[in-house]
Amino acid sequence: MPIPNQKKILVLIAWAFATYLLFLCFSEVELEQAWKSIRQVHPLWLLLGIGGHFLIFIFWAKQWIIFLPGKVNLTFKEMFEVNAIMSTAMNILPFPAGHGFGVHLLAKKKGVGHSAALSVMSLDQLTEGIAKLTVLLIVSWLTPLPPLMKKGILVLIIVIFLFLGVLLFFAFRFHNYKTIEVASTRTLKEKAIHFVSRWGHQLEGLRNLQTFFYGVILAYAMKLGEALAIWAVQKGFGIDLPIWSILLILAALNLTTIIPLAPGNLGVYEATVFFVYQHLGIGPEQAIALALTQHLCFLLPLAGTGYIYTLTKFFLKKT
Repeated sequence: MPIPNQKKILVLIAWAFATYLLFLCFSEVELEQAWKSIRQVHPLWLLLGIGGHFLIFIFWAKQWIIFLPGKVNLTFKEMFEVNAIMSTAMNILPFPAGHGFGVHLLAKKKGVGHSAALSVMSLDQLTEGIAKLTVLLIVSWLTPLPPLMKKGILVLIIVIFLFLGVLLFFAFRFHNYKTIEVASTRTLKEKAIHFVSRWGHQLEGLRNLQTFFYGVILAYAMKLGEALAIWAVQKGFGIDLPIWSILLILAALNLTTIIPLAPGNLGVYEATVFFVYQHLGIGPEQAIALALTQHLCFLLPLAGTGYIYTLTKFFLKKT
């Protein structure tokens, strides 16, 4: 595990890279023309773009509920709160702090615990990977992809199969594990083995094919919400592109943001959308306007919902 100074260096390198990407985007753009394009977008299309991303929370909360071990029950409202606040953290904190915070939030809910919360997050990441890979494969079937994206697909396939193999091993290895109290006198190694065993036992969603496939469908639904948002932004700018262009943008974002860069993938997100639109023949001013608007429609719900929820809860407690 990197020491703090190494982490700072990695963050600085990532930020330097993101800043360079932003420089590449803006270096060939007349900002006044780009701003003029943004101002001409009808607010209803922007609302639809925001709504498409907000739909992610609906499917996400439902997915996490079905992935909870059978004896644990949370309401939709409780799970929505967890996902919303975690999403804000993921867009503010460096990777993987936001994911860890989400596990902690879920673990604090009555009857959940850290091993069950980690099992939900594990299945979330697996189904997310499957959904991303599906989008990439569909795009590769519809249109030729740049060599770099083809390599990205290959790497993603390998990672998903390895991760799936690990989860399947632990899910079935500890299928019949019986939870026992861990004495405080046990060694750290014994406590760790107990935790991993419970985590594997609580991967119930992977042992039940119906539940797992339902979770994958919900992951697809989240991608559909993202695609709807991209389409809405295109329509708001009066852009008429083939339907596969939406999937190409989504696929490219799925690759470039696999390891998120805080805050909110700033720079990486804009550069990805900008270069894809350039590849599709859109002029630089309109391409950067599209990228900025699309990212705004992404950040308002996915970073803002949890922020507003936290503020509201804080002020309600005050009163």
